[in-house]
Amino acid sequence: MGKWTVTLTGCALALMTSGVFGAGLLDAYQAARQNDPTFRAARYEREAGQYAADIGLSGLLPSVSIAGSYAKNNGERESTVVNVTQSLDYNDKLISITLRQPLFNYESFVRYQQGSAQVAYSDAVFDRKAAEMAVKVSGAYFDTLLAMDRLDLADAEMTAYEAQRQLAERRRKGGEGTVTEVAEAESRLQLARAGRADAFDRWSVARRRLEGITGTPMGDLWTLRPDFVPIGVQPSQLDEWYALAQENNPEIRAQRKAYELASLEVNRNRAGHLPQLDFVARATRSENESISTLNQKTSVTAVGVQLNIPLFAGGRVNALTGQAVANRERALAELDGIVNDVQVEIKRQFMAVETGSRKVTAYQKAVESSEVATEGTKRGMAAGIRTNTDVLDAERVMFAAKRDLAQARYEFLVSTLQLKTAAGVLSEKDIVEIAGLLLPRP
Repeated sequence: MGKWTVTLTGCALALMTSGVFGAGLLDAYQAARQNDPTFRAARYEREAGQYAADIGLSGLLPSVSIAGSYAKNNGERESTVVNVTQSLDYNDKLISITLRQPLFNYESFVRYQQGSAQVAYSDAVFDRKAAEMAVKVSGAYFDTLLAMDRLDLADAEMTAYEAQRQLAERRRKGGEGTVTEVAEAESRLQLARAGRADAFDRWSVARRRLEGITGTPMGDLWTLRPDFVPIGVQPSQLDEWYALAQENNPEIRAQRKAYELASLEVNRNRAGHLPQLDFVARATRSENESISTLNQKTSVTAVGVQLNIPLFAGGRVNALTGQAVANRERALAELDGIVNDVQVEIKRQFMAVETGSRKVTAYQKAVESSEVATEGTKRGMAAGIRTNTDVLDAERVMFAAKRDLAQARYEFLVSTLQLKTAAGVLSEKDIVEIAGLLLPRP
């Protein structure tokens, strides 16, 4: 829980040191922590779980109760010897206070152990949901940034194709170009316009999803540094990530506590065969308690122990114990399944990070090469050895490479967060570090 607890001072310091203001990633993250309905529910769920320890402890502590009664009695008594009738109207009053302290109650002791395990379980569940929320808001933020980049690239692509169409038209009028070249440029331009409309729709949907998570309208988002180069993650070995997950993954931790709770439930049900011993102290004061004590006041104080030995409950204890044993084995099987699923997820995200770094490097080189190729093709066209179609093809390859590069960069960051989430080591420090990679849009 500690790594997801951030004070307002700490948030402000992080914002200042990372230079994030306005609609930065940290702003979106903090807004989501306050407004995301799923995360708000997780906070209340954890808060409710924290009371389990006090509830379990209460069974071991003394209890004090007070009881009182008041009754108005109407009656008469007739003699069978003489003809005499006596009125028996009277009021009886009683008040008592009782102190009970368990001396030996194994069931209550097991409930106390279950309360402590329930607290740890609720903490683990909250850590999992906190990490999922961080990944969700970061992923939505990067999806919006990617949509913005694609929209910008679509605008640039339209501008480039429009320039090529105008150039083809001038060449045709000058007798150097053909109608086919003009038609080809026009076709690419219209396709780019259609792509731009699609990019705008994706941007609108992505932004609405982000605002739905943060619960607030977002200003201009910051964008990823153009010089960002992935450097991989630490540790660099897959086995080390497996080891981290075994120790820190909140889903594994929660299921281990669920198994512990199921094991304790077996012990609690077996306690149905054990005796219970309580210390009991009681003080009672009564007035006119019965017909035989009319016009009398009585004060009684009793101190002693009370022993309760169960003998036979119709087989209920054995049945409940057998049921609890089956549930315990189910929890153990589910734990094994969760460990396997987490290891698969860690390997998938680890490979995504490893290949993602290489993909970004490859796409960066592809962008650089396509830019050189586009310029060379334009010069070749001016020299008469290349056609307008060749230029259009080169520009298409260049814009496709830029889109692929943008997507690969954001996917690498999301995969990094998901890898750390699977290992259970994602913290707000990681969000702050990634926020430091963003810059305000020019």
